[in-house]
Amino acid sequence: MDIRGMTSIKKIFSERGSGGRKRNHAMWFLPLLFAAAALILYLLPAAELSDKNISIRTLEVPEFPIIVVLEQDRGTITSAWLRTPAGARRLDQLDGLSFISSDPVISKVDQDSKNDLLWRLSFTNLEGDGVHLWIGMTTWAPRVFIASTPFQYTRWHALPAKVEVPKGTSIYIAPAAPFYKMLDKQYSGKDSYSFIYTIMLTPEGPAFVPVPSVYKQLAVLLKAGMHGETSPKKRLAYVRMLTEFNRLAEGKAPQADTLLNFPLEKLDTLTWKR
Repeated sequence: MDIRGMTSIKKIFSERGSGGRKRNHAMWFLPLLFAAAALILYLLPAAELSDKNISIRTLEVPEFPIIVVLEQDRGTITSAWLRTPAGARRLDQLDGLSFISSDPVISKVDQDSKNDLLWRLSFTNLEGDGVHLWIGMTTWAPRVFIASTPFQYTRWHALPAKVEVPKGTSIYIAPAAPFYKMLDKQYSGKDSYSFIYTIMLTPEGPAFVPVPSVYKQLAVLLKAGMHGETSPKKRLAYVRMLTEFNRLAEGKAPQADTLLNFPLEKLDTLTWKR
């Protein structure tokens, strides 16, 4: 018998045995490693998500193929999009704000018999400042108009009176009264009346279109509200606004001060084929 051969065989088996023991130790170690990794992956996201309350909110008007999608963290918007047949459009203006209200207005603007849409969505922050998002949609040659105006609470918002508006008309309360000549400032905020604009959808998008019946009502309300005003300059601003309300109630064109005070910003126009 070849002793050297036996020695080599023993060596082989001894090596295989030690290798098997190593593999056995590894087999015991791997489940522990996977369990530890799983625990870490489980705990870390939980720690992050415990500080967040992310939710998705969608806003839409039946009959119209457009959707506003809001990603919110405890009610505060972190991301906003407008989805349309022409694609999606990011709405950066809404970041950091909270949704307040939705006010859709239906009218017929273009050449077909289908309804067209003027949609006002309102957003604000904790300080009471925010944005009105205006979305208009026409259906004959499909278009979506996107515009914005600043939002701020004024004395009008605390008024219990209700203004009747004709179909297709939306009311916009501007943050301030116009900057009239002979005055050293614009009056704005919760302690002041501001100018009010009647907004309608036109073939070119949302626009200021004076509606005499509305301004007749506003003139009555402003005349009653300004009686207790003790500041001479603020009262002068109200007198100028009242004069303009009366002019618009008679169907006359708005004056330059009124137009310069209208803060509508056109953001985008999206189109697609029917």
